[in-house]
Amino acid sequence: MLKTRLRLLWRGARPAMFSRNSQPSSSSHGRTEDVFLDDVQDLHAENLLSAQRASKLLRKACKAGINVPKQAIGGTAKNMARAHRRMALRRTKWPKYYWFNCRVMDRKTKEERTVELCMLLPQEVINIIWKLGSSEVLLDTDNFDTDSLAHLQWIKDQLGVEEALGFGIYGDGIPCNYDRTESVVMISLNLPGLSGRNGRLRIPLVALPDWAASSNTYDDIMAVIAWSMRNMLTRSKPCCRHDGTEWWDSDKSRKAPNYDPTIPVPCTMVQARGDWDWMGKCFHLPFHNVKKGCCWLCGVQRHEVIIRVNAHASICVSSCWNSGEGFPHVYHTSHFDVSPS
Repeated sequence: MLKTRLRLLWRGARPAMFSRNSQPSSSSHGRTEDVFLDDVQDLHAENLLSAQRASKLLRKACKAGINVPKQAIGGTAKNMARAHRRMALRRTKWPKYYWFNCRVMDRKTKEERTVELCMLLPQEVINIIWKLGSSEVLLDTDNFDTDSLAHLQWIKDQLGVEEALGFGIYGDGIPCNYDRTESVVMISLNLPGLSGRNGRLRIPLVALPDWAASSNTYDDIMAVIAWSMRNMLTRSKPCCRHDGTEWWDSDKSRKAPNYDPTIPVPCTMVQARGDWDWMGKCFHLPFHNVKKGCCWLCGVQRHEVIIRVNAHASICVSSCWNSGEGFPHVYHTSHFDVSPS
């Protein structure tokens, strides 16, 4: 089976991104050798410089008197790209990738096939932020909008707890080449309660080319996200994979006895943000330019829809909603009510 390694190169807490003019970013702050090393790594991360060429450039800079760490040069490694990637991630605090089978579209054959895709689990990301951050800041709700605050309070009442952490998911497409003709679909995790410099924080969970997204791709991705969110809400330590199977070899760290991604308070999704194009593809919602009504399972019209305030979702008054079958996996998240009134 083809293993698709669609990874983001993490440097600190930010992924490598492309700008319109395809030029590497630079900073005048810090020591000269650190700025030079950052610029070379940016060139390599943005695919403007090969790993071997970057290694030769750093080796020559070292001979010229610039203090460059030997690990950054890469030595005589056969796989220079892997050596540079390990150097950039040598002190990372981010969790290991979670690999899973995902149905994607083949660009050449235009047919759907199953590949192995990687992503960061929301539960593990929140766990790392909780350990390294401030609990008071993470639990702050001053920046919540009215609906998010009401939904979080409803969750607290249902669970009988005083504290809960509210987070959101954010879906969007990002141009990834110099003329902006290609884009990458990215699902991120955001913390709407944060304010100030952290108010626009977006932590990428999974990314893939826009052309690779088939009608079933988001369902497979959301199956993993919903499974992780259920564990976050119940503060449960997962004992198997999202589909009930045993851990893979790539889940070695999750098999360890000391593996515990839980935090002291339950976590719940309070918002899902994105444009209507992403909403339609991810949640299978009808687009505005179709005449099929407002439900993807039946022909119900807008005047036949009832709004459930406590669930913050549009509920269709139709028999197709009674069984709960056929819904996107995110709708099977705890406290996401899709039952008719």
